[in-house]
Amino acid sequence: MKLAMETSLKPALDWKQRLFFRFSHPLGPTWLFTPIALLLAGISLEWQPRSVGTVALALVAGLLYWTFIEYFLHRFVFHLVKVQEPWRTMASGLHMAHHRDMDVRELVIAPPLVSLGFSPVIFLVALAFTWSASLAMLVVAGVFLGYVLYEWAHYGAHQYQPKNAFFRYLKRYHLLHHYKDPNGTFGVTTPIWDYVFGTIYRPKS
Repeated sequence: MKLAMETSLKPALDWKQRLFFRFSHPLGPTWLFTPIALLLAGISLEWQPRSVGTVALALVAGLLYWTFIEYFLHRFVFHLVKVQEPWRTMASGLHMAHHRDMDVRELVIAPPLVSLGFSPVIFLVALAFTWSASLAMLVVAGVFLGYVLYEWAHYGAHQYQPKNAFFRYLKRYHLLHHYKDPNGTFGVTTPIWDYVFGTIYRPKS
């Protein structure tokens, strides 16, 4: 399997590429996806009221679900070159441009149209596990909140010097991917799936 880091892609961005990203700061995704998450949760609870514990569990499940989506896309979409155009340029191409120039803020924030485009698939997978449309909506609300947290974590790793120990750890962990291990260490908000799938960075002795 050939990885995108092994090839060179043109850094120029045409109108088709620019269509797929709008935000240069995580406040953009926050303003877009937080209301959607709250709307989904509201519709779900209006449809079928649930206990606080059930709601909390569904949201946490959604957050965990997001971390897997984050890992999967980063590893199997953003770092592949053997996909058809225009997806190669819009996904791997932009991500490789981010690897070449980490200071371009528009390349730090994931394309909102692409993020929204995955929503039906995310919902169907949640539905397959919950067997309840209303509960699946709560899980997807958690996914969207996880996505917002991801954007802040990713942006912070490149633009901030965090004082909090946890966020300093996330910054160091993500920068390992950029500087030491571009073909591994794919997690941004958590290293869990790197440990599960054996893609964690291990210094050569």
